[in-house]
Amino acid sequence: MDSFQITISDWAAFSPCRMQREEWLAWADGNEGGAADTAYKPDLPWVNAMLRRRLSPMGRAALWAAGQLLGEGRPEPVATIFASRHGEVGRTVKLLRDLAVHAPLSPASFSLSVHNAIGGIHSIANKVFSPISAISAGPDTVCAALLEAYTQLAVRPGDEDEILCVFYDDPLPEPLERFDLEQHDVQALAVRVSLAKSVEGIPVAFSLEERQDLQEQAPVKKLACTDQFLRFLLQEDTSTLELSADRRTWRWRKLARTSA
Repeated sequence: MDSFQITISDWAAFSPCRMQREEWLAWADGNEGGAADTAYKPDLPWVNAMLRRRLSPMGRAALWAAGQLLGEGRPEPVATIFASRHGEVGRTVKLLRDLAVHAPLSPASFSLSVHNAIGGIHSIANKVFSPISAISAGPDTVCAALLEAYTQLAVRPGDEDEILCVFYDDPLPEPLERFDLEQHDVQALAVRVSLAKSVEGIPVAFSLEERQDLQEQAPVKKLACTDQFLRFLLQEDTSTLELSADRRTWRWRKLARTSA
């Protein structure tokens, strides 16, 4: 079973209840980490007003998380990966409802319903010319995106290269909510991924194997993979994580940290 190693050098996460780093650290430790009546809204001063108006709340959250890991003198990521299990499915449902009653379709909603729309707006707003990928892999989405990041970095000559991964999802809207088997706290999470062992951050190794227990089981609602992965990163006393998807099991473990 092959094992792959990456380093998470930085992270940022957003939800309407939490956006500050200390709030997420408290959340990871099992504390509330954000008041129930808090209603954070991501501020995107680097996105022009016309583009901001086109973004959904989830799209704003994704671009906010990505924006926290750009600039400030740090090297530009050599690529960006946007990963979402369901993407802008709310827009798609609205378009289908409009079709059902023969209402005119919104060109903006149509163009922003595709899976790479948020990545496209990111490239325009931040003047990004490096490659941008969009990934949707069902329950494997988070792990598949990080495997894609590893693969892209492994074929590059630069030891210090980093890739920006942005994960984002919302609960499924009506009438699809009965198919949503994930409990979401994290609306958007961005991480910078490197292969360099000398980079300060959280070094992790992961592997995958085919699941053996593929017999029919009753669906069980569980914490979303993005939430589980962020908790794994932030909890000091957690060293391993196992994520089971439809046909694969992904095993993660933290490695000894290396100071920069």
